[in-house]
Amino acid sequence: MDEINKIRKSFFGGINKHQLALQYNRSWETIDRIVSMDREDLNNRGKRPSRKSPVMTEEVVAAIEGYLDEEEKLAVKRKQRYTAQVIYRELKNRGIYCGSIRRMQETVKKLRHKRGQTKEKSYLPLEFDLGSTLQVDHGEVDIKIGGVRQRGYLFVAAVPGHLLRYAQVFPIKAQEAWGEFHERVFSYFGGIFPMVIYDNDSVIVKEIIGSERKQTDFSLELEEHYGFTSRFCNPAAGNEKGAVENAVGYCRRNYLMGLPAFENWYSLNDFLNECCEQNIAEGVHYQTDENRSDTFSKLKSTLAPTLPPRKWRKWFDCRVDKCQLITLGNGQYSVPEKFVGTSVRVALTVFEMEAFKDEEVIAHHKRQYQKGASLLVEHYLDQLYRKPHAVKHCKAIRNEQFHPKLQEIWDRLLDRYGVSEGNREFITILQQRRTCSESILIEAVVKALQCGSIKSATVKHMIKELQHSATPHGEQEYSFRWDYDLTLYGELCGRIAQ
Repeated sequence: MDEINKIRKSFFGGINKHQLALQYNRSWETIDRIVSMDREDLNNRGKRPSRKSPVMTEEVVAAIEGYLDEEEKLAVKRKQRYTAQVIYRELKNRGIYCGSIRRMQETVKKLRHKRGQTKEKSYLPLEFDLGSTLQVDHGEVDIKIGGVRQRGYLFVAAVPGHLLRYAQVFPIKAQEAWGEFHERVFSYFGGIFPMVIYDNDSVIVKEIIGSERKQTDFSLELEEHYGFTSRFCNPAAGNEKGAVENAVGYCRRNYLMGLPAFENWYSLNDFLNECCEQNIAEGVHYQTDENRSDTFSKLKSTLAPTLPPRKWRKWFDCRVDKCQLITLGNGQYSVPEKFVGTSVRVALTVFEMEAFKDEEVIAHHKRQYQKGASLLVEHYLDQLYRKPHAVKHCKAIRNEQFHPKLQEIWDRLLDRYGVSEGNREFITILQQRRTCSESILIEAVVKALQCGSIKSATVKHMIKELQHSATPHGEQEYSFRWDYDLTLYGELCGRIAQ
């Protein structure tokens, strides 16, 4: 309790002024002034209502009034009135005003309101039927992906009035990110909403003409594919989709506070998915006390059925350069040698890149957002076989993390056959990836190492043996084949080496 209130309460409770002066270590005159003060003076204590502002002086106010009087005299239209920023700049240059632009904005607004040029905004309380509407928006977040600080875009969908939210983060906010987010949203909620509310993002809205919106081709494609109707807020009127505006802030503050670190974008979005599920499972609506999990269960029955999954892509026509690379933005992507100098069709999703030639996929990469190149060893094997001495300096080889057993057989090939022949044998072994899985190749290499025969021909034979043994009995292709005892061959090679 405030000390003055304590003194007054004690005095009116029967304790005399002398005792109060001793108890609170105050003079008798001070105690007398406190207990004699009326309630209005008590409420205004410490305030100086007659004090004049040292910044917004009478001269400054008169100068502002001068601009407003000039507007009225010239009958200036509303859209051509002096803004607070212009008045601030001119008065600052004239040396009349030395305060902040914020104080200037407050004063101009107050003076315009006094003249009847502006009025306070009013808002309608809204209520949405469950499943009738979805609101979508995004905001920026800073995160660490693989130890590197990056800017991400937090996409959030909210069911207004029911506190059901879904959030994902993408490294871009282009159309492929919007499409991917819609795919995930409808899958998460278990159906398609009949209406989706947006702001006027350039990915969705091409042009604003009065109250009409000219949608982008991508926005129209979204509507046609999922069968919903789009509705757009008025410019600078975020309150019209307040549920998702609040949801973006909620997810940013509660799920991505500080500078969170994740191994990759996939683990980040898995984390957000778990957070959204937990929020629904444990949450209760603050007004109705209804469990959000019950609301979530009811929601699905009100929505249209989901469609088969779709990849949202952006397409480009690109030319393959002499290094077997396609360049897109900051990233470069390798393709097989035979496509050098040709034009290929490239599809970009949020996290993947696919290259097509005559409708056939010729390359598949993770999408690059940092400057650099994604090089696949498989695309350079034919060249490396012809140029075995270039293997050591090949960027694709240097960037590849080979399985320990592949590295072991490579080292042994180099020791036994030298650089040229050893590298050719190793490249031939790597070429077997085109005919078998990585696991079978490694198993074949292990068997070849165990028997002491490290030639590529041995590895090929081991792969055929493993593939034959893995074939179901009913699907076996019967043909004559030789049975080799490679253990004896390995012993013989060892004796020759001695």
